[in-house]
Amino acid sequence: MILVTLGGLALFLLGIERIANALQASAGSSARRWMAAATRSPFRALVAGTAVSAATQSGTATAVTALGLVAGGLVAVREGIALSLGAKIGATLAIQLAAFNIGEFALPMIGVGFLLGSWRRTRGVGGLVLGAGLLFLGLDLTVSSLGDLAGTPLFALVIDAAERQPFVVVLVGIALGGLLGSANAAAAVALGLFAAEAVTFPTALALVAGGNVGSTLLPLLSARALDASAQQVATVHLVIKAIGAVALAFVVAPVAQGLAVLGGDGARQIANAHTGFNLVVGVLGTLLAGPAARLAARLVPAAEEELGPKYLRDDALADPKLAIALALRETVRVSDQVAVMTELAAKSLHSGAWDPEPIAAREAKVDHLTQRTVDYLARLRAQHGDDEASERLLLMVTELEHVGDQMRRLQRREDKLRAAGIEYSRDGRAELGDTANRVLARMRAAFTAVATHDAGMARGVIEGRPVFEAHVAQMRVAHLARLEARLPEARASSSHHLEVLTLLRQVDASVTRVAGWAADGVA
Repeated sequence: MILVTLGGLALFLLGIERIANALQASAGSSARRWMAAATRSPFRALVAGTAVSAATQSGTATAVTALGLVAGGLVAVREGIALSLGAKIGATLAIQLAAFNIGEFALPMIGVGFLLGSWRRTRGVGGLVLGAGLLFLGLDLTVSSLGDLAGTPLFALVIDAAERQPFVVVLVGIALGGLLGSANAAAAVALGLFAAEAVTFPTALALVAGGNVGSTLLPLLSARALDASAQQVATVHLVIKAIGAVALAFVVAPVAQGLAVLGGDGARQIANAHTGFNLVVGVLGTLLAGPAARLAARLVPAAEEELGPKYLRDDALADPKLAIALALRETVRVSDQVAVMTELAAKSLHSGAWDPEPIAAREAKVDHLTQRTVDYLARLRAQHGDDEASERLLLMVTELEHVGDQMRRLQRREDKLRAAGIEYSRDGRAELGDTANRVLARMRAAFTAVATHDAGMARGVIEGRPVFEAHVAQMRVAHLARLEARLPEARASSSHHLEVLTLLRQVDASVTRVAGWAADGVA
């Protein structure tokens, strides 16, 4: 019975994932832009986070995306907290959908969804129908198996003990939400137990609250790969949900009575409780987002290098030589971010396992620092006139931003490969990884030449360009040889493989141009 329950939960989560993938195909490309635009106030951010997660049905992914936007400087910590809280509100739509008791239609929906997914034009609709069918089937199995499990003496004894300790139930919910990485999964268990009359509504409500706390653990772990501002948002999100769950445990009985007034069967009451908890906590947390952000800044202080521009001082604009030197140091900071992006992309290209958030966060930071540096140099040129040093720096920092954009294009190319169900051949992926590592090595040399004013090292990068071009040509020949040998993977991934080689060649061209400016003396 336990294994059947786990299988039902797996189908339930797989259904949510299928629905999310189908919705993200249409809304996912714009979701990050919508969220980045929601910076005017915390409540705008709350609404944006709710809308995006409702449109994509991926609360955890939306929350992690919010962390990336905060780390990139596009969204402030205060608004990032509201975005994360909103992400969990919108994701409760899946439980609201699951509360419709139409389990008998699950298998026909799965069949229809599978057939629709076989045609390109109806693939999106098929994914939605298939996902909904899996969701209903998984929930139906979970409810029935938990009903059988509730009839066993041991389970009844455990539940009886838990009924008297709401805080213990909250802890169980935290463990469940953390292990499954989903508040919806914990809500599904609570729904199954309550529908089977194995637990009372207050106990199911405490389990739902704990599951919502546990679901914040995955974004918190993801924030460790980002900067302090993202860690502040993830920490505050966890603390707000934990405070809400503890507060609910104290008043769970009257709250349960109030929610029962809304009516509906057991499934609908749990769905309303799940949405209501996130809505109340989200609104209250957004009201307190400002003080919470200030408290988080003390609990998780940002290192100096993680803040905005570090060297650009307005009072130095009166001295062109000093201002150029400061702008160069800021440009070196941009190059450090680009080098990290390239290192991440090279590792991912070699392994095939891409994590887009760290790259996206650094791209956003590169864009932010580039914009500030270009503005600084433009003001310098407006005050003192055009000069060769400031022009070279403008060209260099915009070239670095272009390289960052190319890293994101590499990641999007991998996404297209995955979406098409294609994989590179083993030799092909190894060759692409090796080529990316060659670019990375040349990039490090060029950027070091800029930072240390080493013209000789810069000239070495320039002189190595023909060698790299020859390597790319060899990689193209090797790929064509695999095509002639009619290797299935090589034929299926041919356009992607050649496009990645072209992107890497373009990145190396940018690296060579940076080395050229370093050889001439950027300042």
